[in-house]
Amino acid sequence: MIERVSLRLVVLAMVGASFHAGAGRVDAQAPPDPATLRQRASEGERALAEGRYAEAEAAYDALRRLTPGTAEVHARLGLIYFQQGKFTDAIVPLREALRLKPGLPKIDVLLAMSLSELGHYDEALPALTTAFSRPDDPVLRRMAGLHLQRIYTGLGRDRDAVDVALQMSRLYSDDPEVLYHSGRLFANFAYLQTVKLATVAPDSVWLHQAAGEANESQGLYDAALREYRQVLTIAPRRPGIHFRIGRVLLGQSKREGSAADELEARRAFEAELALDPTNANAAYELAEMHRGAGELEPARKLFEQAVAHHPAFEHARIGLARTLIALDKPADALPHLKAALELNPDSSVAYYHAARANRALGDTAAQQMALAQFNRTRTLAAERATAMSRTKEDVTPQALDPETPR
Repeated sequence: MIERVSLRLVVLAMVGASFHAGAGRVDAQAPPDPATLRQRASEGERALAEGRYAEAEAAYDALRRLTPGTAEVHARLGLIYFQQGKFTDAIVPLREALRLKPGLPKIDVLLAMSLSELGHYDEALPALTTAFSRPDDPVLRRMAGLHLQRIYTGLGRDRDAVDVALQMSRLYSDDPEVLYHSGRLFANFAYLQTVKLATVAPDSVWLHQAAGEANESQGLYDAALREYRQVLTIAPRRPGIHFRIGRVLLGQSKREGSAADELEARRAFEAELALDPTNANAAYELAEMHRGAGELEPARKLFEQAVAHHPAFEHARIGLARTLIALDKPADALPHLKAALELNPDSSVAYYHAARANRALGDTAAQQMALAQFNRTRTLAAERATAMSRTKEDVTPQALDPETPR
């Protein structure tokens, strides 16, 4: 169901001015009492503005009988039916409004939305496509875009639906309803693509890799490992798979406290680097394992390898700086922390270790400045950590050590 509240404001604005000019036009054969017309109109306007749709419907239905030749009355009645979800009832007065006054603004779009709600997608498509292409009315464009996603999906035109969803995500990037519908559409499209992959290539490396990634994202580590190892059975030198196996084993070792899984993860990262020395993620994870074990020189070399192949790797920069500080090389650490902060000015971890490096160098002023920034960004870091807990990271993010002062 697409929310309709904002549409009421659009249609009220577009037919409001013309309503009062046109409401006085009546059939010459049976002219109604002007006072009655004004009373009904006032009752209907007040009820519609306050969202009392049943009362507004009664008032405008009476007006329609009194002045059947007024297009704006039919348009208002169609809007009221639409707002109540009475889409079949809305179509008749909306069509009549357009028959009486073909140029009545945007009523064709409201009619198209009613048709869309009823599944008459082919008939609804032209007017909604036109409305979505017009940047001068963002509210109506938004409503048209939401309906187009439904229409294209209903017509089996999934690629067109995704194209509209991508545009909507760009145009209304902070709109919760847009994000909800776009997210559902993207997920559905991804599912359909995977189903198609399973149909056309049921035993391909692509399907096993996709299944491994899906299982990994859900924390189904054993299932993920089976799929990734099946990929290596089919294509032993496929890049990236040893790394993914290492990540799964690392996650499993942290969850279960398994030293055997951690050792196997280390071997997987080593295997990845033997196959592809440019894999910065594998170098970084292996470096982190060495650093955590106090093996500082191997950690330094691997962090440097990661940074060499991926200079904009924030976590690798911080990991290298932390290792250099531990090796009593704080001056060498500062350029990497500066680079990390250029990549992410809100990195509390980078500010904390910059304070450590400056303290080791005896630069009290720089240390205090870094600590002030650390305190400023610590709340942001906590919020970001919460967000990260709901998403999948490609590598282990740098974090403050448990003993860091709070």
